[in-house]
Amino acid sequence: KVPAESCLDTIPDEIYRAACVFTTEEAIASCQVVGYPAMIKASWGGGGKGIRKVHNDDEVRALFKQVQGEVPGSPIFIMKVASQSRHLEVQLLCDQYGSVAALHSRDCSIQRRHQKIIEE
Repeated sequence: KVPAESCLDTIPDEIYRAACVFTTEEAIASCQVVGYPAMIKASWGGGGKGIRKVHNDDEVRALFKQVQGEVPGSPIFIMKVASQSRHLEVQLLCDQYGSVAALHSRDCSIQRRHQKIIEE
């Protein structure tokens, strides 16, 4: 039997760490590169915690520490906001032989505070 983890592709630690920001100044610099509006996101966050939308450097200064405090110890990264987009999810079933089946898809675009409230 093959462990499931052995089938996963992983991102090398040095690349993952290079994508993270550790200080408010690094977060501001990253936001300026990707452009505003941007999201400050804790990698280990979930359920609407550890994520804030920012529109300028002052908001990054005000909100970066909040994100850090909500998910202590989590790596943090910056994402460009994709306006006018949809949040779609597809459930896949895979086996050890490489067979893959898409079970169904759902639209999870209706959200409040970055948390899904309706899945269709």
